[in-house]
Amino acid sequence: MRILKVSVKRNIIIIAILAGAVACTKDTSTEDRQEQELRYFDIYRTVNYPEAEAYPDGLYYQEQRAGNGLSPDEDDWMLLNYVGYEIPGDKVFVSYIENVAKDNGLDPNGVALYGPFKMMNGRVNDGFTRGVSLMREGGQGTILFSSELGYGSSGNSSIDPFTSLKYEIELLEVIEDIDLYEQSRIDAYIDTIANYDTIVEAGTGAVMYYIIDQATDGEEIVEDSAVSLAYTGMLLDGRVFDEADADNPFEFTVGDADVNLILGWNLGLMKLKEGEKARLLIPYPLAYGENGETDATSGLRTIPPYETLLFYIEVLQVGGTIETDKPDPDA
Repeated sequence: MRILKVSVKRNIIIIAILAGAVACTKDTSTEDRQEQELRYFDIYRTVNYPEAEAYPDGLYYQEQRAGNGLSPDEDDWMLLNYVGYEIPGDKVFVSYIENVAKDNGLDPNGVALYGPFKMMNGRVNDGFTRGVSLMREGGQGTILFSSELGYGSSGNSSIDPFTSLKYEIELLEVIEDIDLYEQSRIDAYIDTIANYDTIVEAGTGAVMYYIIDQATDGEEIVEDSAVSLAYTGMLLDGRVFDEADADNPFEFTVGDADVNLILGWNLGLMKLKEGEKARLLIPYPLAYGENGETDATSGLRTIPPYETLLFYIEVLQVGGTIETDKPDPDA
């Protein structure tokens, strides 16, 4: 995705103008802070986006690439990439593009899973919702707006009050029915497999799939089995979110209440034997559900909402001694 940059010359002009505005502003009342924000916003927009189209609600939109598909309604799901900036300083406060996030110190521990990002329209702020609704699939553009359409006089955990915002957005796909969308992705994957079996989870009726790629006559995994596994967890588009190799396997006892496994793992492992290599295709009701997963410390996204997961698993050992101090995987 092309991330637009303000030229050095323009930055110098903006800083000089804003410094003068600050020197003339003494009152910090709500009304004065709003007026000051709008002065900054108008200067920034005029210098950097003079051709942006203005809308009556205070939104500005500049198209970089026209799309030719669907436009998202407020409750549609979308697949997109985006970066969010504070105005006027162009400070990046959110990014679903990995190199941008890391270059701006947003993911120091490298825990996040990056784009394309799946989300429901209407979950960010009013300006984002209205702006992305102007776009079509395949399009790319920039939206700008003041805090009236953003986070207002309160701000949020990462945005100060009275902060204008800019988003650079690439809209890849509009998803009108998220369940049908995920099922179609599962069906497309399964259509490429010659032999597979299914497991129906009684509580939800959800169907998961398992594929034995290398069968053995080894010991079966049952409740209370001590197991040692190598695995790779990925999304259906190939993005890897977790793994453990044979040199540092995941070792645990099946059924141990202290080992927090997703339901699809608990069901699928019971179909495997020592020495086997297999795949588990797990729909979201048996994985991380409608909300996905975020890192507890940073709040960064680690698993998207409504996401089907694919695990490649090798059963290294069934039985033996388990090293209980090994960390749990993200499975």
